[in-house]
Amino acid sequence: MSSRYWELLWKRAKRFLIRAERDYSEGDYDGACFNSEQAIQLAAKAVLYRLFGVRVRIPSSKALLAKLRNMLYEAGKQDLAKPVDDIVSGHSKELELLEESYIEGRYGEFEYFENHGKACIEVAKKVLETLIRIEYEFTKTSS
Repeated sequence: MSSRYWELLWKRAKRFLIRAERDYSEGDYDGACFNSEQAIQLAAKAVLYRLFGVRVRIPSSKALLAKLRNMLYEAGKQDLAKPVDDIVSGHSKELELLEESYIEGRYGEFEYFENHGKACIEVAKKVLETLIRIEYEFTKTSS
């Protein structure tokens, strides 16, 4: 397993979050939502790779988080799966908005507004913080 791949995914995820915040500050709420979605996707893929050695090509933050949650449960890591489950169930509306933005923010007729951009960035930050914590706890207990 390559630590380079994991590091590259995290680096990209963090850059997408920075772009989301920049887009938001410039009034580009479509970009803020799209880049927030990308940040979540890449961070989830990084964690799935580091913890379980799997490379996934799922273009959906909600599906990636559900996969991570399920794999953590299967690995007997209920304490780590629960925060992911809380995000998936507690922020389903925002995750759906993020998923829509993957297509709509580039090709669709729907325009995102300030409240959408803010919600997307807030959820992305929460997800990335949670994934960093899970990754740390998982690797700490597995060593």
